[in-house]
Amino acid sequence: MMTTYRRAYTVLTALLTLFLIYTVSTKNWLQTDLTALLPSEQQPDALLTAADKAGEEQLNTQVILLAGSKDVETAFQTTSEIAALWRKSGVFEQVDSSVTPDLDKVRADIGKLGLALLPDEQVRLLFEHPQAYFQARAEAAVNPFAAPSPLSLEQDWLGFGRFVAGKANPQSRLQWNMDNGMLFTEGDDGKTWVWLRGKLAAGDNFSGNNALLPLIAESRKLAKAKGADTLTAGGALFAAASKTEAEQESRTMSTVGMLLTFALLLWVFRSVRVFWLTLPLAAGMLTGLAAALLFFGEVHILTIVIGTSLVGMLVDFPLHWLAPSVFGTRAKNGKTAFSDDPVWQAEPAMKHVLPSFTVSLLITVLGYALLWFTPLPVLRQTAVFSGFALAGAFGATVLWLPPLFQRYRAKTVPFAALTERLYALSGRLKIRLHKRGWLIVGGVLLAVGLWRSDWRDDIRQWVNMPSEMLAEVQRIGQLSGADFGGKYLVAEAPSEDALLMKTAELGRALQPLVAQGKLVSFQSPDQLLMPVSEQKKLQNRLRELSKLPESRQPLVDIGIPHKTLRNALLQAADALPLTLADALKTDLAEAWRPLYLGEVEKGRFAAIVRLNGMTDDTAVRSTAQSVAGVHWADKRAHLNDLFHHTRNQAAWLKLASYALAWLVLWHMFGMKRGTKILAVPLAAAVCTVAVLGLAGIPVSLFAMFGLLLVSAIGVDYAVYALTARHSAPARLGGMLLAAATTAISFALLALSGTPAVAAFGITVTVGVAFNIWLAGALLKD
Repeated sequence: MMTTYRRAYTVLTALLTLFLIYTVSTKNWLQTDLTALLPSEQQPDALLTAADKAGEEQLNTQVILLAGSKDVETAFQTTSEIAALWRKSGVFEQVDSSVTPDLDKVRADIGKLGLALLPDEQVRLLFEHPQAYFQARAEAAVNPFAAPSPLSLEQDWLGFGRFVAGKANPQSRLQWNMDNGMLFTEGDDGKTWVWLRGKLAAGDNFSGNNALLPLIAESRKLAKAKGADTLTAGGALFAAASKTEAEQESRTMSTVGMLLTFALLLWVFRSVRVFWLTLPLAAGMLTGLAAALLFFGEVHILTIVIGTSLVGMLVDFPLHWLAPSVFGTRAKNGKTAFSDDPVWQAEPAMKHVLPSFTVSLLITVLGYALLWFTPLPVLRQTAVFSGFALAGAFGATVLWLPPLFQRYRAKTVPFAALTERLYALSGRLKIRLHKRGWLIVGGVLLAVGLWRSDWRDDIRQWVNMPSEMLAEVQRIGQLSGADFGGKYLVAEAPSEDALLMKTAELGRALQPLVAQGKLVSFQSPDQLLMPVSEQKKLQNRLRELSKLPESRQPLVDIGIPHKTLRNALLQAADALPLTLADALKTDLAEAWRPLYLGEVEKGRFAAIVRLNGMTDDTAVRSTAQSVAGVHWADKRAHLNDLFHHTRNQAAWLKLASYALAWLVLWHMFGMKRGTKILAVPLAAAVCTVAVLGLAGIPVSLFAMFGLLLVSAIGVDYAVYALTARHSAPARLGGMLLAAATTAISFALLALSGTPAVAAFGITVTVGVAFNIWLAGALLKD
């Protein structure tokens, strides 16, 4: 029967190996998109989802570089050479280094937009003081020092086109160089910063473009050689940097973890046969990865990083089986551990530990299975990966290892004697620590730690954001006048016209906050053009003015005939009003285009209102939400709230798994022993939270995931300590080896540059220590 199982398992493993080879060689199976880490909501609001998508698309599909120097020509020349480098690289679909407008098209657009984009103050003059408006127009027409306009006097008799250019560029800090067409900003540091933008191909922003970071490094090197400084920003840069670091961490941790683990095993067993223990590791990782790909079609890089930490856990089964071999067959209740044969034998030893292995596997996988119901994709992936990896390692341990160790003979090793002494020492410590004084001290530390525990989440802990990159993004925000804080408003209305009126109403509500210094500025679509209804009112006014020749007398005084002006007024009055969607199709409105979300759902037109320089978020939020149809969007806070709910959900699911585990243990071992087994992981989890509180480490979602793993390990140790029929030192030795290999993997994770991964590693490392201590207390000769 065992031979049949062994063959079936071998065939299954071979098929999974072929599946992995095919998938890795033919598909883009590794996910590096940071947004894939985010929780999925059951009923997300379509309006906020559209706003998020628009913002992410703008941020993540482009890379911005600024080249700065106190010498203006150096800044322009450096940017030109970097732009040429970018175009040659093939990394970007489009590289924008200069703006060379088509003057004929610009003139046509200005003529089309002129009336709709007329500033409020000018509209007011036309209604209340038309002669003052035309007086200003006449003065601008004859003033040789007035700001130049692409339209001649004959092309723009009424002067509406004069105001289009100012509205086309809402970021007033950006300037255009007429000689080379480049955009630049004069910094407070006396440097001229020239702008360069590269647009990635659609869908390529997070595909792991390995050429992006080297290209940026080469660009910086070129700039440095020219004596210029550089600043860069872009979601793709953060994604590429995170991917590179995660891959490097995964390789390093896997290599170092394997080396340390097998160095320890060689020291303990003094036999090269311990390298056969790599089979359960390989089978476990292969099974876990194949299962994740079958379930999800792809695996996130963070799942791989965390999955590498399973190296220590996957070797627990073979270590519990093999460790007693170095202790011989000490008598227990007058009987030997395995058989009348005084020599440890592989097959009988496996049959002996198989029941406890099965119970541990069942309870551990049950805990992982419940995580499937969390809304966090990376948790679900990790749960599938880990659960199947443990099952794969279990199968390889039970079916493959006994034949490979059939003639294995353990040597006399120092580890056995060391464990004997440690067991004797633990007995004396157990007696001392049960004294009232130590119990009081422990209780106080536990209470203080739990009271100080900080249960919170922060999306910024999920990736390692290099401080240099963040500083550059902030500097670019200062130079551009834009705010990258991720907080904005979304307005909705039943039509485009109503939407423009809604954002105008919102603007009037926000204006007092600008005056009070609580908000520097804001940008909304109504600042670009007026609603169609307002355009029609203005057109009616122009018809009235065509009949009032005295109102346009200042223009007549500079030589423009009444008839010409009358025809211009009637022509503007009869023009087709411009809708928001039509206005945004013009090149001149490109900077405003990302604000308009269109008709998100039937009868729901939406637009984003950008907020710059908020100093009082609460005041801005309360003011904005007092306007009906306006929504506050703070993505980071929203995600942190989702993480909070996900963490709580995971905790409740784990409590449910404890209840199920207790029922299983009660059925198999009785109420008393089952309760003792379950008390170990519960106490270890509570003590771990207390240590995190004393150390000032937040109990985040990833720390919670670490606590779930701590619980699984605790059940494994407790079942082994209570049910295995080895001598107490042999059981302690098996647990110590398992704990040491697990601690190696997770201690390495604690050194990760990603805060969430480091918290995960610290939590499990501390939890393993408590598990070995508490499970050791169950040992009896």
